Formats: sequence, structure tokens, C-alpha cells
Amino acid sequence: MFKAMIFGLLSLFAAAVAAAQVGDYSDPSKLKALIGRAESGDAHAQYELGTLYENGFWIQRNYPEAIRLYRLAANHGESAARESLGRMYFAGEGVERDFKEAARWFGCPAPAESILASCKEISYRDLPLAARELLSKMKCTVRTGSNYDEGSELNLDGKGGEAFQFCCTESPHGPCGAVVVAKVGADWKDITAKEGLLGFEGACNLFIPLESESGGYHDICLPDECSAGSSGENNSCRPSVWRFSDGRYSSASSPR
Repeated sequence: MFKAMIFGLLSLFAAAVAAAQVGDYSDPSKLKALIGRAESGDAHAQYELGTLYENGFWIQRNYPEAIRLYRLAANHGESAARESLGRMYFAGEGVERDFKEAARWFGCPAPAESILASCKEISYRDLPLAARELLSKMKCTVRTGSNYDEGSELNLDGKGGEAFQFCCTESPHGPCGAVVVAKVGADWKDITAKEGLLGFEGACNLFIPLESESGGYHDICLPDECSAGSSGENNSCRPSVWRFSDGRYSSASSPR
């Protein structure tokens, strides 16, 4: 029940974000005009109409139509449509879940599908005592039973070693900052990128371990974080890739 509540809250948050990214089409004449622009080949209109179909805003929800429109927009350079397609394939929303296809649309390198498929959603109580003690030392403000009392258990070293991506600093208005902690040798350590916290999109979501490895740990792609040198404008925002070195992850430019 708790996980269902979390999923519902995150879905509502995602819907609110989507609503903020498109115009107000509650006026039937504006919706008709949008449909006309989309049918005439306007890539941004195709993206906006796809968002309406995906979320059921002012029109009946229709995932296949959303995906069709997103593809049209993405193939004409609409970066937001590529991200939407990546999210739908990653979550299996309206399509069969496909991590490779999700990574392709996100612009990430090849994903480690077995790690993604075996990712476990956890709560604070599920963490080993030593991991909880480390989070306490890091002054992570986790409140058991709160909206963001969740995390991901992953095998980032490829050898069965435990690693946890966990919500660290709760935000009342949306996803919180997260950290990654793991047992390195005999000790639990903070291996989060030295640049700081990552944006937390929910357990086992948009935190993509890759097939490639560095320093004994799988590289990680973060679709919601632009790599160094990306402006986020004119389709130039490439997902950030983290590589493990000297005991923790560091950001690196994403290869094409």
C-alpha cells in the first residue's frame, strides 16, 4: 500500500510537471487549433498534443497516439519529445518496457539491462544498519513513513555488492536530492558524485547503470542531468554520465 501511495504521488507530480510544460487547452477552439498545427507537421505542437494524450489533459488518454506524436516530434528535433519517449519506454507506459530503447531516446549509452531489471525499491527500514548510520552521519534528513521514504537497491559493482540510491533531503514540492552509498571493501561509503546530489525521480527510475565500467563499478547515466558543456538549449543537452574513480563517482561528458 505504501509503495502504491508513493507511485501515486510521483505520478501526480509528473503530471503536474507535464501540465506546466504545455499550454492551457481547456478552450475547445485552442485544442482544435493545436491538433491542426500537429497534423500540419509542427514538431512542438506534436509534442504538446502527445503530452495531452499521454496524461489525459482536455482529451481522452491514448498512449499509442501519444507515442506516435512523440516519435514524429522527436524525429524533427524536438528534444522534449525524445525525453518523453525515453520515460515511456523506461516505465513500460503504453509500450513494452525496453531499457535499450529508453536509453536510445534519452541519448544514454548502452544500459546494463540485468541491473535495471533487478533493481529493488526499498524504504529506510530496509537499509542495513551500517548504511543508515552512514546516512545519519551525512545528515540526510530521512523521515520514516514520509512521502520520500524510498530508495533503490542496485548491484553497481557487477559482483553482487549492495549499493543504494536513496532520497536524502526531502522537499515539500517535489522529488528530493539523493545520494548513493555502497559497501566498498569492509566499509560503507558515500560514493555520490563529488559535484553533489542528484535529482531523485523515484525508486528505480531514471538512474541508469550502463554496460561500461570504470574503477570496478558500472558507469551511470542520468537523463535529467545535463553533461558538462551542455546548455540545455537547441537540443544540445546531453545526459550526464558518472564514472567511478578514486572512491566515488564523478561527472563526465556523455559519449555520442
